[in-house]
Order: sequence, then C-alpha cells, then structure tokens
Amino acid sequence: MSCFDCFCGLFGAEDPKKKALKAAKAKLVDVIQAKSCGPILLRTAWHDAGTYDMANKSKGFPNSGGAIGSITTPHEINAPPNAGLKKAQDVYLGPIKSELDAAGLHISWADLIQLGGATAVECMGGPKIAMKYGRLDGIPTELAPPPFGLPDAFPDDPAAHVREVFYKYDNMTDEDIVALSGAHTVGRLFNDRSG
Repeated sequence: MSCFDCFCGLFGAEDPKKKALKAAKAKLVDVIQAKSCGPILLRTAWHDAGTYDMANKSKGFPNSGGAIGSITTPHEINAPPNAGLKKAQDVYLGPIKSELDAAGLHISWADLIQLGGATAVECMGGPKIAMKYGRLDGIPTELAPPPFGLPDAFPDDPAAHVREVFYKYDNMTDEDIVALSGAHTVGRLFNDRSG
C-alpha cells in the first residue's frame, strides 16, 4: 500500500463493494432504459429469492435457498418455472457482471440479481426499495426439484395454493401475496417466458 492509498483511506476513499454496487446500478439503469427489460429483471430477482423456505432454515446456507444467485445454475435456470429467464442472465446481467469483474469491481450474482430487480421497480416508476447488500453466491448441495417452491400455474384451488406457497416465507401476509401476484402484470407477454 502506498502512502497515497493510506492517506486516501483515512479521508473517505470509497469502499470497493459500494463502488461496485454504484457502478452496477448505473449500468442497470442504462440497460433497463435502453432495452425495456425491467419486468424480466424483476421476475429473475423474485425467482432467485423465491426458493427460500423457512422450513429449511435449519439447513443453513446455501440449502435454505433464497436470494443466493442459485438461479444461475443449469438446474434452476433451465427449469420450467424459470422459462425465459436465461435471457436476463445472459443478455442483460451477464455483460454487466463481466464488465465490472474486468474492471476489478466485484459483485456477487446474488447481489446483482437483487439489485437488478430493485432497480427495475424504481425505473418503472415504483418506489426505491431499501436493500442490504453483501450476499454470497451459493449453490445448494441438496437440489430441490422444480418448481423450487414457486407457485404452480394451474392449481386446483388457487387461493389455498398461493397461501401454501407463500406462507413458507417469514411473515408473508395475504396483502403481500396480492402485491406479489399483481407484479405478474408488469411487462408484456412472451410465450417463451411463461414459467
């Protein structure tokens, strides 16, 4: 470390993780505005986080699931509930991650995916979502079968089914379920993205 680095560190040199997050957000805003890809980024963030199940909490990281970037694995990204989300990974998020990594600005897939979802909401006119970052990427050693705890498209009793699915999260209410279900109306319909 040079004297200059030490001197700058004493007077507020920006934390590398914060710098990476700011750079990622700026790039996300650009791609969302240029490509109108907010809806697919929001869906990707939800489908990554949606693997969490409080019944698996005792299994610890990464087997309890959640926003751990595991959607980037072939087991998850190629599964029917995640139809079309590979485009979000390969076309929108992947180039941002590669560019940041090449610049020495490292961000986990888990953080980039969730930042993408939160930034999409904001860019589409929604509220700024307060988030905590610093997620580690994780690949569960106990692979869950699809749909990974996500809702079935055609359940016998839709209301009972979504309650069964979403009550697996800590403190999710019927109001939360309605808001989440309403988020499925964001964007356009693409046959290849219907999970």
